[in-house]
Amino acid sequence: MQALSFYNGMLDNTKDARFEAKLNSKLKDFIQLAAGLQGCDLSAFVLSAAAEKARAVVAEAEMIALNEKDHKAFMEILMNPPKATPQLKELMAMDSLNER
Repeated sequence: MQALSFYNGMLDNTKDARFEAKLNSKLKDFIQLAAGLQGCDLSAFVLSAAAEKARAVVAEAEMIALNEKDHKAFMEILMNPPKATPQLKELMAMDSLNER
């Protein structure tokens, strides 16, 4: 999951980029009110909300969704896996990816 490692990298507090947005004063006041209720400033509130939304969007995009027929087939393979072929046994016996 490349996106998860990207998301975890955002926990670094180093601020080396800038983001600006134009909005009307009523929306700004409303968001600022919500930020105050959460005990943070406008920037922290907006960035936190945007990061959480981005994480949810990426997680949903990476999720594998199966219809009922495919789900049943997937579960059948998990519950009753096919016998390992000689080639698979050879592959799994290798020590590193470089040998593969």
